[in-house]
Amino acid sequence: MAVEDFERYVAGLQRRRERRGGPENLVILPTVDSTNALARAIATEYQNEAQTLHPLVVLALEQTGGRGRQGRSWSSPAGKGVYATWVLRVEDPGLLQTLPLLAGVGLCRAVSAHLPVPCRLKWPNDLVVEVGSERRKIGGILIQAAVRPGEGTLALIGFGVNFSQQAADLPDNATSVRVLQGAGDQDESLADFVDFTWDLVLGLEAALAHAADGAWAVESYRALSIHQPGERIVCRIGENEITGTFLGFDEFGRLLLDSNGRLVPVASGEVIEG
Repeated sequence: MAVEDFERYVAGLQRRRERRGGPENLVILPTVDSTNALARAIATEYQNEAQTLHPLVVLALEQTGGRGRQGRSWSSPAGKGVYATWVLRVEDPGLLQTLPLLAGVGLCRAVSAHLPVPCRLKWPNDLVVEVGSERRKIGGILIQAAVRPGEGTLALIGFGVNFSQQAADLPDNATSVRVLQGAGDQDESLADFVDFTWDLVLGLEAALAHAADGAWAVESYRALSIHQPGERIVCRIGENEITGTFLGFDEFGRLLLDSNGRLVPVASGEVIEG
């Protein structure tokens, strides 16, 4: 993306914030190592200066060192997707357990509005769609916490969503908004990209307004889950794997598995099959 296009991108986002609202603080960069890393550095500076950090969103057109779960790299080609981190102050650490659910719900709903097929949630934090009999990833979420005793907690909600990549640019298990729309390179529009970006920001903001309502978070997540009761699921937890029948989610959003007649609630890990 040329310099003049980046300037138009920034101006477009600012206009949409003026018209539609959004977070108080917005940082937009053409390229960055990682939006999560930059957001953490900003948050740390505010903490060191004993200043209150109001809701902040860091956006970049390109990440050179983006990371997903388990330290995996996240492809972040310039101008092809939304790469962002929302920084949120959490006064009650008990609310942290609802954030992965809320982030998934808010972003999934926002992405769906731009697709001909529904966006769904693969536990715990993948945005996926069903293409025929296959499930393909269109985005992901990575949440980290910056905790200082006596100073509250700052949650870093990082997310990346594929927008204008073509099928040849993506792994077989991935897709993008443009691929699902059936659009080619010639159909790319900066205005569409700006609209999509701000829709994701506002979608996340709307869901985060329910941070104190755990029941709403779990029920909303359940309604968007790709997993169906009775299906076989394999979860990776650290270095171990557990296989079982999916039973649903408990009141904390934990994955419930029947593993050889034993009820296993899974609070962290990832679904690798199912």
